[in-house]
Amino acid sequence: MRYHSPYTQIGLISLTLLMTHAIALLLQYYLLKVVPYNENPTYDTYWPTSAVACVSGFAAIFLINLIGLRIIFVIHSVTSVIYASSIVYGYKTMDYSFHKVMYVINSGSYDVSRVAIIVVMLTYASERWKARALGVFLFIEYFSLTMGDVIAITHRTDDWAHRYHASIALLVLTCLAPFVAAAIAPAETVVRDNGVYVLARKTNLVTELVETAKIFKSKYMLLLLPYMFSYPFAYSTCAVLLNDVVTIILYDMGKIFVIALGLMLDIPWSTRRMRAFVGFANLWLFFTLSIVFTMVTRMYQDTWKLANPKTSEQELSTIFTVESVERNLAYTTLFFTGIASSLIELFGLWVIGTLTNDMRACCRFVGTFHSVMFIGGMLGIQIAHHTPFTFIGANLPMIIGNAAVYVSLISMYFVIRRITDTNDWSLGRISSANASHADFDSAASDQSSETYMVVADVKHIHEQQIV
Repeated sequence: MRYHSPYTQIGLISLTLLMTHAIALLLQYYLLKVVPYNENPTYDTYWPTSAVACVSGFAAIFLINLIGLRIIFVIHSVTSVIYASSIVYGYKTMDYSFHKVMYVINSGSYDVSRVAIIVVMLTYASERWKARALGVFLFIEYFSLTMGDVIAITHRTDDWAHRYHASIALLVLTCLAPFVAAAIAPAETVVRDNGVYVLARKTNLVTELVETAKIFKSKYMLLLLPYMFSYPFAYSTCAVLLNDVVTIILYDMGKIFVIALGLMLDIPWSTRRMRAFVGFANLWLFFTLSIVFTMVTRMYQDTWKLANPKTSEQELSTIFTVESVERNLAYTTLFFTGIASSLIELFGLWVIGTLTNDMRACCRFVGTFHSVMFIGGMLGIQIAHHTPFTFIGANLPMIIGNAAVYVSLISMYFVIRRITDTNDWSLGRISSANASHADFDSAASDQSSETYMVVADVKHIHEQQIV
């Protein structure tokens, strides 16, 4: 396989992910003696990391488009090494202040690299592999999180020596990541098998500021914004209290179910628009199921807590683990919640990938998606935590959030209607090395705006070579 092939680069980026964020998710809870608590399994309640996540998507737009993918991944791999070092330092000195600082910095670094990874999956992969490429990335993330939660719970009694040796192993493995990240090719050198460059046009800060501002005038961005905000807001208000290994496994296994949707969206059994509508119907189904089960479970838990106001959330979680009916209901709720949340994220990102193959434009959409998503999640958490506990008051944010999701799905419908099969890199016959102006003129006659973007990229390189 060619070094400058998009799939070679996807492999290198995935390996970097495995050596940085995936291995950290696998071991950090265990190393820090943090027992996962399933009050809110989707968004971080630690406000500094949430605040960093809210701005990281917008920052990623400029960082990725201006300094490039390779530098982004090298920086993240370096911060991951320092983060792993902070854990070892904490074990040696019993002072975790350095770790707290690095936790926030490394979280921000990963948020930027996460946007970069998603952009790569949507623009490097061909049309028939976009959803599957996204699914593989989300699988690595979710599976690492799942196993990390299980390790933290099942080995909570391990002594200091075992945890210290594991922190050394984390540091050693993470130290290899910068070398892999340095091997990633710059995006402007990645060439598809048909000779079309993934990215050719150069940019600058002024251009990025103008183009990023202009994208918020796009009708597709305006239709997608409610979708980006509403579902994390809704799920962050749906606190289902249950804390055992089975709960966490079921929730995370539900999120891994995202691979199935990826296959359905990619396999060419029908037009892409029809596949999008089938995926949209599945999204409606699983979201509705998750909401129904969540509201029933919350009704049981809130009724119990109102009858026993002195019961703490940890005690309530233990009670629901013992009571068979309530336990099974909560298990079912979290499984369908995991499915629905992952389907919503994958489907929204895949729809962005169907709108454009232009890497810079895709970065602007994905960066906005990331930031707005975390803004919704953080706002939902704050509202849920500061709402006085009454039966209606505790559930009102959840009801509002769920209603907002259904409204946003209506706006998403109008975006799906736009999906066609035309941005399929149909200019495969045009090579960046030997394109002719006749090729540009004939291809430009295609009414697809995505195709025109490809023409502009190829023509730019051609003109540079002529000069």
